[in-house]
Order: sequence, then C-alpha cells, then structure tokens
Amino acid sequence: MEYMNPTSKYKVGIRYGWIAGLVYAVLLFCRFRFFASDVTSYYSFSLASYFLILFIFFFAGIARKKELGGFAHVREIFQSVFIAILITELIYVFFVLLYMKFIDPGFLNRFRDSALAEFQKMGLAKNDLDMRMQGIDSLADQVKPGGLVKGFGTAVVIDSIFGFMFAFILRKSKPQSEETKL
Repeated sequence: MEYMNPTSKYKVGIRYGWIAGLVYAVLLFCRFRFFASDVTSYYSFSLASYFLILFIFFFAGIARKKELGGFAHVREIFQSVFIAILITELIYVFFVLLYMKFIDPGFLNRFRDSALAEFQKMGLAKNDLDMRMQGIDSLADQVKPGGLVKGFGTAVVIDSIFGFMFAFILRKSKPQSEETKL
C-alpha cells in the first residue's frame, strides 16, 4: 500500500496569496513612488498591475488543479483562489495604510497638485476640471481606513468574480470508468 502525503487544501491559496500580496505591495510602491507625477501613467500602471495580480490568481487555480491530480471541481479551485484573494487584499490594505501614514504621508497632496497641473495644462473647461479633480479627491477618501475597509469588500467581490471564472475554466471532472458506463 502506497502512502500518499496529505496536503492541506488551503496550502495553495495561502502560498499564492502571499505571492500575490508581496507582488502587489512592490507594484504599489512603484506606482506611488514613480508614477504619481503623471495621472495617465499612474492609472495605466494601476490597470497593468491589476492584470498581473489576476494572472497570479489564475496560476493559483492551475496549481490547485495540478495538486489534485489534474481533476478538480469549481468549488475546489475557487476555494484556493478565494483564499489567495483574501490574503492579497489584506496585504493591500495593510501596505496602503503603512505607506500613506508612515512612508510618504504627503503623497496625496503631491498627487493632487500634479494632477491639477496636468489637467490645467490640458486646457480643460472649469466644469471638466472640477469633475476630474473630484475623482482625484475621492482617492483621498479611498485610502483612509474606512475607505480601505469598504474597498476591501468591493475588491474581494470583484476579484471573486474573476476567481469564479478562472475556476470554471480550469475545472475538469474525472472521466467515468468503463465499469460505471455499463
């Protein structure tokens, strides 16, 4: 009798959650430090970063399927992806709080000033300028503790939709044996 080494059903989710979280923290640091002087670059880098994180979640699903021998149900794959999502978003919240409170407390003011200068350089009408600046000012609310908690919930829901799609794509049932087909 061959002894199988039992693995925790949470192991893949935890591992990929830490990987995605640490990658996200590095990307956030780069975004805040190097891309904040240009609003377009800032949001483009944000979008590219998010796609990279989604790829890591997809790879978590692949790893879970592989761990299960290539055959897995949506629930089994999604469970690992969901754990990765929770860990990643917790690290996101922690890092943003740490960065805004201790690493660079003046970030929001500098970002607002650079956005205002960029929008004025574009020659936007007063109404358009005010509307865009309201969007920039809403960023300040999003990085406050209350905004981060609200954002955490929203991010988990949105990421989970992608996670469910990944699990649905990756699912594979075991083929029926010849005996059960008879």
